[in-house]
Amino acid sequence: MTSTSASTKLSAPTTWLFAFGSIAAAIGVSYALSGLGQKAGAAIYFALVALGGFASTYLTKARLGGAIAAFVVGAAIAAGAYFELVQHLMSAGVSAMADVTSAGQAHAQGVEAGAAMGKMFGIFVAVVVFLETIVAGIGGAVAGAKSRSGDGLAALGAMAKAAR
Repeated sequence: MTSTSASTKLSAPTTWLFAFGSIAAAIGVSYALSGLGQKAGAAIYFALVALGGFASTYLTKARLGGAIAAFVVGAAIAAGAYFELVQHLMSAGVSAMADVTSAGQAHAQGVEAGAAMGKMFGIFVAVVVFLETIVAGIGGAVAGAKSRSGDGLAALGAMAKAAR
């Protein structure tokens, strides 16, 4: 890498913006395109986070470890947010269904069952979101770091190899 190309790189802390920005954009876009189906939404999420990971090292002066840390923290926050969302929706849904089916006679049992199911499904979704986010983000960051010294075609080749 020449000194002129190094001077055009963004500062190392910008990796945090790429991490959180790509995760937020991926959540928003996959939600907006949810009509395409669950697999398409997951693929879109993965692609956008991987692209953010690639940009976080390819366009910045950051080391690979800094980009990995940013995506691990971002993945943990995304997983926590999804856990809270799923836990709340599941808990409210199960307790409402218990109220409807029992005409309000089993409200306490419905709330208890809803809380248990909400936690169970929330943990499941949070683990999936965490794993998908770190795999995409770290894979993209590794591809970006490896392709810093190459030209554009080499960068795309490294990104494709990381996706396999």
